Amino acid sequence: MEQQHTPHAIVTGATSGIGRAVTDLLVEHGWTVTAVGRDEDRLAAVAAAPQVTPVAFDLETGEPAEIVPDQVDAVVHAAGLLPTASIEEVTDEEWDRVFAVNVTAAMRIARATLPALRASRGTIVFLNSGAGVFSRPKNTVYAATKHALHGLANGLRADVEHDGVRVTSIYPGPTDTPMLSNEDRTPLVRPETVARAVVDAILASEDTQLTDIYVRPRAELS
Repeated sequence: MEQQHTPHAIVTGATSGIGRAVTDLLVEHGWTVTAVGRDEDRLAAVAAAPQVTPVAFDLETGEPAEIVPDQVDAVVHAAGLLPTASIEEVTDEEWDRVFAVNVTAAMRIARATLPALRASRGTIVFLNSGAGVFSRPKNTVYAATKHALHGLANGLRADVEHDGVRVTSIYPGPTDTPMLSNEDRTPLVRPETVARAVVDAILASEDTQLTDIYVRPRAELS
């Protein structure tokens, strides 16, 4: 009797917020997950589920090819940094670090997994932001990275669509994660809500790819 294929995903930023919610939801759907993060204590908590393999990894300096398993059916780049500085306030070092995590790491993890994703006709999901479409004061550095991530996703999709690999950008509005310090959390989108959009893109039927998904709060926040 033929064994049933168990799909496998790599999720960066898997220890909190949207990345953690995506990991949990994929497990509910019967997937196994390589959960990538830097905090080993938080990774241990994620790995309480036997379907999760925790990997402590520095997205700025690590080599993604070293953590990619033979089988990959989906990649979710949920890791990100959110500085609150104008271009006059940000240091060169901080600028480089934010681009390294938000953009360059996304490119490198995608590049490292493409051979496996071609074999599985899999899906890459980039967690973008409303800042990838418009910007607000004190948000310029973050917005610049998310605009770049938008361009990366669109260019990559054109490069690999004939290989059967799908590329999706998710644009959450203000979400209740540690990245935001809002005192009133009530109007914020829940991480689990964004995770459902991510998993919908991954589980989309074979005849389609969901290229851009916007997940906004019911009432826009100023």
